[in-house]
Amino acid sequence: MAATVETDNQLFCHADRVWREIRESPCVLALRLAAILGSFGLLARLFLLIISGNSLIGPLSGVGDQGRYQTLADNLVEGRGFAYAGQPTALRPPLYPLFLAAMRFSFGSHRFLTARCFQFLAAIAMAYLCLLLARRLFGIEAGVLAGSFALAMPTLAFGVTELQSEALAACVTLLSLCFLVAALDGEGLAVSCMGFASGMAALLRFNSLLLLVVGTAVCLRYLRNLRSLLILWLAAGLVLAPWIIHNAWAFHGRILFSSQGGVNLLQGVLSPQGRAQSDEPDRVRAAVGWSHTDIETNSTTRLRYPGEDVLDRQARAAAIQGWKEMDWSAAVRLVAGKLMCFLFSTDQLLDTTSFSPKQRLLRGAGVVCYWIVLALAVLGWSRLLKRERPAALSLGFCVLVVTVAHLPFVMNTRLRIPFFDPLFTVLAGGALSFLLVKYESQRLSPA
Repeated sequence: MAATVETDNQLFCHADRVWREIRESPCVLALRLAAILGSFGLLARLFLLIISGNSLIGPLSGVGDQGRYQTLADNLVEGRGFAYAGQPTALRPPLYPLFLAAMRFSFGSHRFLTARCFQFLAAIAMAYLCLLLARRLFGIEAGVLAGSFALAMPTLAFGVTELQSEALAACVTLLSLCFLVAALDGEGLAVSCMGFASGMAALLRFNSLLLLVVGTAVCLRYLRNLRSLLILWLAAGLVLAPWIIHNAWAFHGRILFSSQGGVNLLQGVLSPQGRAQSDEPDRVRAAVGWSHTDIETNSTTRLRYPGEDVLDRQARAAAIQGWKEMDWSAAVRLVAGKLMCFLFSTDQLLDTTSFSPKQRLLRGAGVVCYWIVLALAVLGWSRLLKRERPAALSLGFCVLVVTVAHLPFVMNTRLRIPFFDPLFTVLAGGALSFLLVKYESQRLSPA
């Protein structure tokens, strides 16, 4: 009990210190802009939360995989296990279905609204983490601007009301990057906390395992301590072990982590944006005789197909054949298109034929806002490179590794958001604070 009280006092003192720094900041313009953006972002998120309410699919939703996540959650609550139609599955990471199952078990018919409220709180926590990381890298003015960007940025705001893993994954991924920077500062528990957060992120989204690659590189390059590397992987392994053991038992050792790689690799050739627009699922069915939507169901039709270990091998073989049959010019165009979708969100501008005109307009406006933040983030990273080279190179390496690792697979805005968008708000806050402080100093200086 005494330890808990002491921890609470430390958290309160830390928040009080941050608030005191904000009040004492000389850059009034930055604080006013941050207050306006943050208030607008909070109100917009509250509006989205209210109109989405307790429905499974909100009125502005892109639908996506929400129904499939909920099917897994229902199967868990009803004692059918992590499976579809009795067939074990490793297509979806386990943590978000477990979260939805806990919401149903605890709140019953109000589970969707409660899940969205929890994600709303997680988004506020993520904005506070953006504030702390930007404050650490650039100063308090950058912190408040980064926090306001995180609240107001459309690509981060829409994920709060979607019953998918993006909102929680963005928070946990940013937490891992915060611990990465703390590890560079030499803080004792930072490496183990980074491993724990990276493992949690990987159980929310399989591709977040790349955070461990980034952490490994930082340990080898800057910490130069084998002990820190072992601690990183041990902490992550403790988190990932139950899921790996479950898969080893369910699939008799043929799948240990995920069965998503094959179908994702095949979609990366045939439907590289993975957005189920037009005839994209039909292209996958033509190649292997099934699509992931055909096996993520409790219908008896699922029993027509073999286990996911077999399906994964089929998809991988078809994907490799697809790449072999592609000439160089087509491959270059394909990769270039993927990069444009992943880094510049062109999929939200050019591939939204199934959405209403109002939704297409909102998504287009969100892309423009993202472009502004991205441009500021590039400027912020260049300034960070001059201020703290190890932190800048580590964060830049994270962006590079995540981007390159996705090139053979599906690449779209949804996959990018948890990795990059919170980090970009941090860097954008650093750039904008520099510009505003410079402007105020010039305006107030004597002629």
